[in-house]
Amino acid sequence: MSKFADVILPVPLNRYFTYSIPYSLEHLVVPGVRLYVPFGKNRRMTAITVRTHEEKPSGYSVKEILSVLDQSFPSFLPQQMKLFSWLSDYYLCSPGEVMKAALPVGLRPDNNSKRHAFRPKTELFVRLGHNPDLRNDICPEQLFGNKAKARKELFIKYLELSGMNIHPESPKPVSKLTLSEFCKSSSVIQSLVDKDILEYYEVETGRLQPFIGSTIKPNNLSPIQQKAIDEIHTSFSNKNVCLLHGITSCGKTEIYIHLIKEQIDRGKQVLYLLPEIALTSQIMLRLQSVFGNDMTVYHSRCSENVRAEIWNHQTGPEPYKLVLGARSAVMLPFKNLGLIIVDEEHEPSFKQDEPAPRYHGRNTAIMLASFSQAKTLLGSATPSFESYHNALTGKYGLVTISQRFRETRLPTPLIVDVAEMMRKKYMKGIMSPQLIEKIAQALDNRKQVILFQNRRGYSDTVECPDCGWVQRCDRCDVSLTFHKENGMAVCHYCGHKYLIPVSCPSCGGKALRGRGYGTERIEETIKNLFPQARTSRLDLDSAKNGYETILSDFQKGRTDILVGTQMISKGLDFENVNVVGILQADSILSYPDFRATERAYQLIMQVAGRAGRKESGAVVVIQTRQPDAKILNMLRFDDWKEFYTEQIVERKLFNYPPFSRLVMVTLKSQSLDRVEKTSALMAEKLTGLFGKEMVLGPDAPAISRIQSRHIRTILVKNPAEIPVRQTRALLLQAAEELKVYGELLNGVTLSFDADPQ
Repeated sequence: MSKFADVILPVPLNRYFTYSIPYSLEHLVVPGVRLYVPFGKNRRMTAITVRTHEEKPSGYSVKEILSVLDQSFPSFLPQQMKLFSWLSDYYLCSPGEVMKAALPVGLRPDNNSKRHAFRPKTELFVRLGHNPDLRNDICPEQLFGNKAKARKELFIKYLELSGMNIHPESPKPVSKLTLSEFCKSSSVIQSLVDKDILEYYEVETGRLQPFIGSTIKPNNLSPIQQKAIDEIHTSFSNKNVCLLHGITSCGKTEIYIHLIKEQIDRGKQVLYLLPEIALTSQIMLRLQSVFGNDMTVYHSRCSENVRAEIWNHQTGPEPYKLVLGARSAVMLPFKNLGLIIVDEEHEPSFKQDEPAPRYHGRNTAIMLASFSQAKTLLGSATPSFESYHNALTGKYGLVTISQRFRETRLPTPLIVDVAEMMRKKYMKGIMSPQLIEKIAQALDNRKQVILFQNRRGYSDTVECPDCGWVQRCDRCDVSLTFHKENGMAVCHYCGHKYLIPVSCPSCGGKALRGRGYGTERIEETIKNLFPQARTSRLDLDSAKNGYETILSDFQKGRTDILVGTQMISKGLDFENVNVVGILQADSILSYPDFRATERAYQLIMQVAGRAGRKESGAVVVIQTRQPDAKILNMLRFDDWKEFYTEQIVERKLFNYPPFSRLVMVTLKSQSLDRVEKTSALMAEKLTGLFGKEMVLGPDAPAISRIQSRHIRTILVKNPAEIPVRQTRALLLQAAEELKVYGELLNGVTLSFDADPQ
């Protein structure tokens, strides 16, 4: 009886593909292994086996599998296959899109692109060859006589390095590189190889740098930390997910380390997720000092070869016990997962926007833990409303730490009314007198300063003061940001760069100027105000040149003032920071989104939490034009529950999360007319399926054109009590019904984003 395999291919088609299994490969084709298969006329692609069966498809000629790429271990484990199926269903995308996001490029070769199969990094070593003159009692004098002095000396050196002159039965490995250091020319080694006195052999050395040094024991826990761990254990006895709501600098990382060690001692694996790659370098060093080579780091900035190597290591006989990574690490294979830690679980960075699957790292981690019979610990000083609601209603466990590790007080918020300062002419530019004074005091006391501005570049826009013309992107409905470092105006949506015009294209005026303050301009301002201070900047632009160095220099006291965007707000531990300045709080207070107030509170509290981690007396200066905003008067840890209680009433009234699940339907086209007509039709169909109150739109988003494509969005609210599967079926039904308008749909793309952030 012929056998067949249903497989996933990395294409955006919502189906499996069936291939016949050659008899010679039947014993190798099992669920989870990678296959090499033909696709279309001339293309060959990597596939993942979902299942094998004897049901021959009808209606078409079944193609045959070409080869099996996994000879030793399947690349995908059963719990991963369950996770990928869930990702495809929940986030309304094809299995192939999930595969493409999960599997490193090197592990999915494709003959129709530049994608080649991963090759392990190897190094040449040398050992004794098979020359008949070689005996157990090797005598170089008899072997070479009085000739070939250079070869004889090098051979003697090989015997010394390998230890064969002392222990011939157990020689040490000797690399060609090491041996070549003892001869003037590589031809000497080659001549020994040519005569079969020595021979080369390859050893897989890998691309991952091993940890060098001895590991240390975790620090002793304080009574409060030990109490928290005991409560987490109690929570895990009857809940699969626990929320650790701990004030900034309460020592959550040390708690994580102890929990990780417990799991590793039981023979389990741990996944530790962080929202930003920039955080991994600091925490990596801390974890490596305890766990050494038992851990690895995995994120999107790792090279494709490194990612492939880590993946293969995870499916091998001795996988890493601890993986530290950003959201993509949740896709890795884990054979014996015991715990997933999601630090700063509230962060929007855990959500993938483009391309599909548009998954949330935190929610995906919870599902992976469920499929693996593991536990999930969510940690945050300012948890997301969804997680906090789940904890208060008993779905998750809840453990609270309300005291900092060294019992230091949270920094005092100093709210500066920028409008009043401007009116009284006490303030020019972006730096208030109060902030300048606090910075000066900190520098005098040899303390450090962090300045937060959530805009990179030099100026927000380039404008003409005479007529109000603003330089905009040709491809996107957005003004350009001026970057002084390269003298260009840059679109932060499509990345296109423009020259600054010599004169205004509208009125011919010559006085074009930058308006607003980005991190570049603030760095320049600080250097002018405090020329003696060592100032640095951390944003998406400067991070390209090595964010690890920037953070390391600040941590080691080589930098006095650090200017940065949200990258500096998340989980970083700097003991000597005494002043934190939030320069334009209004930019985060006034964002048009139902989560705006929640996000503003979280961001301000997280930035403020970088100060006073070792000593009391730190201060946070918040510059705003809305000094009476209620949120600014609630910036204390013990007000979090009050803040949540007040905001959750509004969420319930308008049926927003956590009382519903949202799906954003996005339509894009280069034709404005087509995208408007198609989005109106889609909204009509969705309204018929879900009801008028559950469908908002179609609307033009704040940025309604990106990369020359017009955008319209429709927001669908799915009440929490309605099964997710039912909602997904209705959404796909509406998309399918649209296909009858074939000509109208030409050039229009439709995508779904479940749980948009």
